[in-house]
Amino acid sequence: MPAESYKKWIVVGIVVLFAGIAFFAIMTTEDPYKPQRTVRKAKAPSAPGGPLVDVNPNRITPMETIVADNNDPQSLSIMGDKFFESGNYEQAIQAYKKVIELAPNDVDTYNDLGLAYHYTKRSILAVDTLRKGTEVMPGYQRIWLSLGFVAVSTGNTEVGKTALAKAAELDPDSTMGQEAKKMLSLVK
Repeated sequence: MPAESYKKWIVVGIVVLFAGIAFFAIMTTEDPYKPQRTVRKAKAPSAPGGPLVDVNPNRITPMETIVADNNDPQSLSIMGDKFFESGNYEQAIQAYKKVIELAPNDVDTYNDLGLAYHYTKRSILAVDTLRKGTEVMPGYQRIWLSLGFVAVSTGNTEVGKTALAKAAELDPDSTMGQEAKKMLSLVK
């Protein structure tokens, strides 16, 4: 073999050697962007047979604590709406109740809370909550429509008819007014 051929093989060998070293270095070096894995430890029970105490600082906080610690009605309302839209009505109820505690004149929250109660089969609470909303803002068409819908759905047709008639009366040409009229025509 000519000398040129040996030189090429030596260069190829050196390149392969450096590539192997680089590969090994990459594989054994920790990624600084990779989250550190923490080992979950538990304290020994204080009394024989007692429960272990969770000392994991990364534990997810229960929703009740998040809602209880939040005093911003707007963020709680958004949180409640997200739960409601995803079908987590119990969590939505917790958020909406806190909003009403902080902002008792928020009629939209009465509406949403009433519907969440309805979807969790608590019709008495649903109707009561929606009625309170009509007292907060008697001219708010949506709350009357929701009250009519919930009352009729739960068999309380007299309350439902009255609420639907009020919703239709407030603005008969609006979408909600039309919907109220349509529902009224179906109630016997």
